[in-house]
Amino acid sequence: MVVSIDDFISRAIIDNLNTGIVVIDLSYNVVMWNNFMVKYGELSKEEALGRNLFDIFPYLPKGWLELKFKSVQILKGYSFISWKQRAYLFKFLHNRPITGNVDYMFQDCTFLPILDENAQVTSICIIVQDMTDIAISQKMIDEVLDANKMLQQLSYYDGLTNIYNRMYLEKLLEREFEHAKAEDIPFSVVMFDLDHFKRVNDTYGHLAGDDVLKAVAKTVANHLRQADILGRYGGEEFLIIVPNLSHAELMLFCQQIRTSIEETVIQHNGIEIRVTLSIGIAPYRESMTDYLQIVHEADIALYQSKKLGRNRVTSYVQIDEVTCEE
Repeated sequence: MVVSIDDFISRAIIDNLNTGIVVIDLSYNVVMWNNFMVKYGELSKEEALGRNLFDIFPYLPKGWLELKFKSVQILKGYSFISWKQRAYLFKFLHNRPITGNVDYMFQDCTFLPILDENAQVTSICIIVQDMTDIAISQKMIDEVLDANKMLQQLSYYDGLTNIYNRMYLEKLLEREFEHAKAEDIPFSVVMFDLDHFKRVNDTYGHLAGDDVLKAVAKTVANHLRQADILGRYGGEEFLIIVPNLSHAELMLFCQQIRTSIEETVIQHNGIEIRVTLSIGIAPYRESMTDYLQIVHEADIALYQSKKLGRNRVTSYVQIDEVTCEE
């Protein structure tokens, strides 16, 4: 058989590609098998040619692949499967057995129709690209991103109660304050702490105190709307950012929280512990200059709740009104 220069060059290129080239007829018998396939398929050209693809690789997903082949044949267009969708089609060993930490070569596979002079599909070309280096690099990048995300999450949350910590809470407060200034959207700050919490620690121990703090955070969180933001402000003190509630609605909201905590029985090593909250409220006012002012006023209201006997809700508005009357 006379082989033209063009055919010789084409075959030389195909054989030297760092890409797998397999051509099968419409009965799935191999009619072309390049050197990449010889190397990774561990089968010589002579051994592969004429054999059915599914006999050579019995582990291939036959039903799925046949649908791919039929689609290529009927539509006369290519089909593609990425390693991100299916890690590999062929169980080929890769060149990074130690550093790769994966079983087989990651692959992108393209299925191309080969047409005759009458534009009829006579065979299908399978192109196998080794994507292992890219996949492993992407996996490493993803792991770093996940680790960074986890570290960022840890920097946002209180380790004990799993709600926002003070540092991040103050960032959110500043953002909410600036938003209220710019958009004239009202919000309020609710501060509360546990009454006689030192007594809990002294009586039952600090582990019991930790359980109480966690239970309080969880119970309060169950009362929040999606827009509300809860954080631990320090020790047994908590803060809630509450947007878009009227003063009357906010008082009712806080009374519900106070009552819920009062009625909650907290279990610790078979011991039942009950606690109460003192709550202070401060609404945003246009005259405020920064978020620290609203926090300060909520703190004053909280102190007033303590002063009046604890287990109650006090609004800075009420204190301010009394002060004005005096």
